Amino acid sequence: MNVQSLITEVTGRAEKFAAQGQEVATIGFDTLKTANSIVLESATTIAKTNADAATAIFGDAKVNFEKATKAGVQAVIANPVAYIPATTPAVEAFNATVQTLLDTKGELVKTFEGGYSTIVATINGTPAKKAVKAAAVKTETAVKSTVKAAAKTVKAAAKK
Repeated sequence: MNVQSLITEVTGRAEKFAAQGQEVATIGFDTLKTANSIVLESATTIAKTNADAATAIFGDAKVNFEKATKAGVQAVIANPVAYIPATTPAVEAFNATVQTLLDTKGELVKTFEGGYSTIVATINGTPAKKAVKAAAVKTETAVKSTVKAAAKTVKAAAKK
């Protein structure tokens, strides 16, 4: 091999890797943009849900306080439970938040798996399905344990 053919071969390979690198960077950036919009939308939904629940609880507490003030100390001592605000808005907000987080997780997993598969396909020419399936199994296991823990917390809160 002479020097000229060696330089030509190295240049051709370097251009191929540079093109792949540029494409991988573009795919990664697009994936992160999509994930950012998903997270932003979910955070907005959660904030609105919890703000509405807080407003409802505060309003109920204010009404019950006024009711207790009018009834007097003896009436409150006789039946204190009647003057406690309802916990239903808080429990519903918690359940809605858990569901929103689970939905968000699912969307993010799909987004990142799709981005990863596209990057692997760009580099290798074929998608890496085994790695994507393994990540999905790990994620599913984590989701199941989180859902069980959330269900226990909701049951405990509902009892109180």
